[in-house]
Amino acid sequence: MHRLITVVITLLLSFVFSTKVAFAQAAPVSLLEQKRDGATVQPISSGTLTSLGDPLFKLVLKDRANVTNLAEIETLIKGQQGQEQTFVVDETIVDTRPTVGNRPATRRAVVTFTGRNQGERLDRNVMLSVFFTSENFPDVQSIEALGWDGQRGRYNYYKLDQQGTPGRLSWKFRDSSVQADLLQPAQRSGTCLQCHVNGAPVMKELALPWNNWHSISFAASYLKSNWKVGTNSPRIAQNLGGAERLETGFIAPAINEFNNKRIDESIARNNGSPVTNPNGSQQITTGKRLLRPLFVTTEVNFISSNQQVGSLHPFGSSATPGPFADVKIPNSFFLNANFINGSPPQSVQGLKIAESLRFQDIAVVKADEYRQLVNRSGVKLDGKAGDANFAWFVPEPSHVDNSMIDQLVKRGVITPEFVAAIMAVDLEKPVFSSQRQKLLQFIPDQFSFQPLQGTTDPFSVKRHPDDLTQKVIAALAQANPTSNSAEAQFLAILRNNNPLQVLKERTQQYSNSIDQKLNKSGATARQAELKRLYDLTVARRREVLSDPVLTALNETGNELLPIPDTTGIASVATAQ
Repeated sequence: MHRLITVVITLLLSFVFSTKVAFAQAAPVSLLEQKRDGATVQPISSGTLTSLGDPLFKLVLKDRANVTNLAEIETLIKGQQGQEQTFVVDETIVDTRPTVGNRPATRRAVVTFTGRNQGERLDRNVMLSVFFTSENFPDVQSIEALGWDGQRGRYNYYKLDQQGTPGRLSWKFRDSSVQADLLQPAQRSGTCLQCHVNGAPVMKELALPWNNWHSISFAASYLKSNWKVGTNSPRIAQNLGGAERLETGFIAPAINEFNNKRIDESIARNNGSPVTNPNGSQQITTGKRLLRPLFVTTEVNFISSNQQVGSLHPFGSSATPGPFADVKIPNSFFLNANFINGSPPQSVQGLKIAESLRFQDIAVVKADEYRQLVNRSGVKLDGKAGDANFAWFVPEPSHVDNSMIDQLVKRGVITPEFVAAIMAVDLEKPVFSSQRQKLLQFIPDQFSFQPLQGTTDPFSVKRHPDDLTQKVIAALAQANPTSNSAEAQFLAILRNNNPLQVLKERTQQYSNSIDQKLNKSGATARQAELKRLYDLTVARRREVLSDPVLTALNETGNELLPIPDTTGIASVATAQ
């Protein structure tokens, strides 16, 4: 959901918006509908109403769409037993100033809920996105919201603003996650699905150190101590949570549940139940769409080392250029380590190949080396020379993609061997791999699989080559790929009795190569390799910005990703 312009609304302010729908002052207040920003606002259709079943709709918008006060909305959601928690994010999170120019500084908050109310489970199922200032947390303001309908397996997106109702706030249903992954860039423009590419919640900096979030890695203590909002609002004073809690308690499990529902929808059914053949197998009906995250970067998350860069970051108040210790380049910069090994914080079992975790111990950049890399690159944020808050900030394979692959393996839809075969192709490019992407064409829409019970270890059951693998082998062989092409590599690994061993060996060879260049070939070779790796980091940031879909994740325009511009740049710090 794209970022709102911060607006503090008081009873004395009046905003005029163009609209094609007139609303009589005495008309009853009800939920409205608006497909995209600037589109005509309409009364919600009966068909849409009957399709809504998330807790936000049931507890608030179904009968109380006239409620536009944040505190009242929260009370309706949580009832007597529920609780809310507030999480804070901003690309300038390190900036402690309470005013910017002559205006109060602002931050964005994500409000989540736990517990139950009127039979509705709140945990992960309702989230609000709002803004606040250094002065207060306004109860009357614009709100972006989502609600999870577990029965229908969909997220519903809503917005509270004045579009279509000049002079007063009104709730609009904006869209759902149904078939969100199929939309083209033009269809996403101005909609919530511009950022929620697959339809699931988005937390760009999902994992430690959560570059732009208040967290255990960077405690934005000024929110409570220096800003008046810390004493004026219990949401900050009492309910402020760290990004680590948002990751593991809300976003990651919400995405996992969402992906499980997507898999359910891809299995052939009869009267709502999966069709099971006499041999116990079931049938996938949308294979190419379902397996797309294995081949295509549909979303990205951003990861970094856990070292802050001090005054190299242009939004902070530090007088000393960092980093203040060695920088370990994240494993997921080199390869999809979060899946090749697994990621316990996000409940991704992965392939259990621990060799994928070796890179951060090999690729260790000394502090003065890192400062030189940043200085020479000419990277900027918001037109100012400098780096991200934490060193080596780079896109990595998204949790929404890795989670989907992991759920497919756990449920037996695909084998670990099949995943290993595709990940071994273009191994050194974990995101935006054109080589893997072109292999998607060989995936059939229909194939059978033997479902695994929830307690069954996918590695304990020998199924390679399964029906999917045999069909892909046949399609690749028919294409007669040229030697050393991605197609030929994929075919050879699929035909191997142990693709997991192939992936393990390639991972070992890759890490040995990095180790050789950085640590065993002399100072000149080391500096050349460091420059190559850092240039690759900048190139991947640019790939996000140039991608017609993922560029929307850069919500602030130029405060997220440090990249050079074409005008050149002075050194951001003197290397010590």
